[in-house]
Amino acid sequence: MQIDNKDDKLRALWDASQPDIGERQMTEALDTFRCNRRSHIRSNRSKKLLRSLLKYAAIIVAPLLTALAAWNYSAQYYADDNALVEMYVPDGKIDSVVLSDNTKLIVNAGTSVIYPARFNKYSKNRNVYVNGNCHLAVAKDPLHPFVVNMGSLKVKVLGTHFSVNSYNDNDRIVVTLEEGLVKAFDARHSMYLRPNEQLIYYRSDGRMQKQRVDAMACNSWVNGNIDFSAQTLGQILKTIERHYDVKFDVSRDIDLNRRYTMNFRKGEPIDRVLKVLSITSGNMHYAKKGNTVKLYIE
Repeated sequence: MQIDNKDDKLRALWDASQPDIGERQMTEALDTFRCNRRSHIRSNRSKKLLRSLLKYAAIIVAPLLTALAAWNYSAQYYADDNALVEMYVPDGKIDSVVLSDNTKLIVNAGTSVIYPARFNKYSKNRNVYVNGNCHLAVAKDPLHPFVVNMGSLKVKVLGTHFSVNSYNDNDRIVVTLEEGLVKAFDARHSMYLRPNEQLIYYRSDGRMQKQRVDAMACNSWVNGNIDFSAQTLGQILKTIERHYDVKFDVSRDIDLNRRYTMNFRKGEPIDRVLKVLSITSGNMHYAKKGNTVKLYIE
């Protein structure tokens, strides 16, 4: 290095054996030494300052980088946690699914259910969204209530067995409780249900009605059965359409508001169901072609 060479020269001057080294030469050598020393000191100070700046920059930047990495990880975590899954069961089928919290859903024909792939433990509630008919056996978690969203109506539970029927093409939403306690509510009203109670909610005006029922009978569809208790013909036909994947062509002179009570066991062929319906009505006939059933009166 240049500084070392000049220091060596100075040292050589001091160590020189010639007694006649001049004062001018000595002064020039000392001036050179002082100049180089000042440059060396300034250089060291600059290096120390740079090291200090880098040190403090590291102290400041490292947490920022750590925070950025943590944010990126948590963002990915929450994105994965909040990933939604849609399950659709077509007409003529019944299916089931177990959610990440061990809640079990039995999903009826023509029903869509949207739920998180994994419930987030940092979320206040465990939310699912239902359009159709499903039975829920909710896993208990007092810290994270389970909420079934059905448009304007929501049902909130901690852990219980109940069913919801909330097809979008029906003005009525029906909630039937088997065990436990649930709270059904919208923006204006709320109502609690206890075992063997059923809530009927009307989307059109927000009315809520509660009645006593045999919850097990109402939810017999879970086992593949079909039970109708004082239901209108219109409601019965919609259920049969979904259960058997057929479409009804109904004559205008048939009263769809007339109520019937009947039940069918699992595996009953649709021809048997149509025959019973025809006999029970007294004057209604049917003709089946492919997946279309024509109902008429003679």
